[in-house]
Amino acid sequence: MSQEAIVSQRAGPATAVEAAAGLRDIWWRRILFVPTIGLLILLAIVPLIFSLGVSLFNYSLGSRAIWVGLRNYINLFTDPQFWLATRITVQFTVVAVSIEVVLGILFGFVMNQRFTGMSVIRLIVFLPMMLAPFVVGLFWRFMFDQTFGIVDYLLTQLGLPAIPWLIHPFWARVAVVIVDVWQWTPFVTLLVLAGLGTVPTDLLEAATLDRASNWMKFRQIYWPYLRFPLLLALLFRSIDTLKMFDLPFILTGGGPGNYTSTLSILGYRQQIMFFNVGMAAAISWVVVIIINIVTNILVRLITPAKAEQVHTGL
Repeated sequence: MSQEAIVSQRAGPATAVEAAAGLRDIWWRRILFVPTIGLLILLAIVPLIFSLGVSLFNYSLGSRAIWVGLRNYINLFTDPQFWLATRITVQFTVVAVSIEVVLGILFGFVMNQRFTGMSVIRLIVFLPMMLAPFVVGLFWRFMFDQTFGIVDYLLTQLGLPAIPWLIHPFWARVAVVIVDVWQWTPFVTLLVLAGLGTVPTDLLEAATLDRASNWMKFRQIYWPYLRFPLLLALLFRSIDTLKMFDLPFILTGGGPGNYTSTLSILGYRQQIMFFNVGMAAAISWVVVIIINIVTNILVRLITPAKAEQVHTGL
């Protein structure tokens, strides 16, 4: 018998044992995922399915559930309050997120500079997004108060008229946008800084030697590295703003006259104030559908950008 045959006979059982051990390791790793998947199904999937089922019933707390099919959704789409809440939610999302993206880019370029005290400045800028929205809403509510609020006090000191921030429909919406921009612009700034940190310095040096304008540098050098972080910021901030509840609820309670009432606040009122669980579940599912549509659109924009970066090796 040749030496190669002897070696293969000796290696055969060892290889089989190693393959069996590897298979056992694979199945063991899969088994370890079972508790996580089960917990995810229990905490996420089951409540979603239950709320979808409840939305098909005329169900109020303390009363018997009656099957109504899509009647809750039909009543919802014919309710002027629903369309007002939808319009307000979309307005908050478009205005607040647009301002946050613009300010995030500006602050990102400023904070990307290196000079003494920048670490302290970054701490101050990033501090608002570390606070709970409930706390932020409370102290901004005091700041916007017409009687002892510091905002109107500073306006009067500058010779400007006081503004009824929380009791006028227009200014109440402006106040909500201001607070949301104040709290979440640092999040966009953080993503912009992450993108700026990946820009090669040799490209910037070459552009400087070629006397390229700032706009040309931004368009040709910075933008390819900022596109993905900005689209990611746009995705997360759009999702958060479309389901916004805490800030307008703490600042204005949805008023005056429901002019700061978002879809989440409308669902809260149906659930807590009117005990209409079926209608509240229907509103929640409408919010889920809107968020999924926006998410799919933004993900389609993000995916080609990321694939392009990977393809070009950026």
